[in-house]
Amino acid sequence: MRKSIASVSLALTLLACHSDKPEAQVRKAFEGCRAAVEAGDAAAATAPLDAAFRGPEGMDKAMARAFLLGTFRQERIGVTVMQNQVAVEGNDAFQEVDLVLTGRSGGLLPQDASRRSFRLHWRKAGGDWRLLGIQER
Repeated sequence: MRKSIASVSLALTLLACHSDKPEAQVRKAFEGCRAAVEAGDAAAATAPLDAAFRGPEGMDKAMARAFLLGTFRQERIGVTVMQNQVAVEGNDAFQEVDLVLTGRSGGLLPQDASRRSFRLHWRKAGGDWRLLGIQER
């Protein structure tokens, strides 16, 4: 009897963890990118980018990775999320984020780069959310 209760409890726990709401899944994917940026890991930061990704000034996935590699050679980046709102529409999600970026010494980066706002477009592909685009607001 105890084995049955334990088995049912384990199955329910696994289902609860797997059935995250889409908004939570997008936030989790974003948090992975944010943590990778802070760790200086360009490969992990760009892993969720879709092959069709487009960023500011027409940046594609390869350009984004090269940009991060160059940035990480010069500076360690800290990312503080001030606002993180997600709206899901079917297989698309739109995320509005306001960030404060800090440099290696803990001081703020140049004034024009310290506070940034972005709109991210995510699309669900299979079981994963892939980042299709970033626009600066």
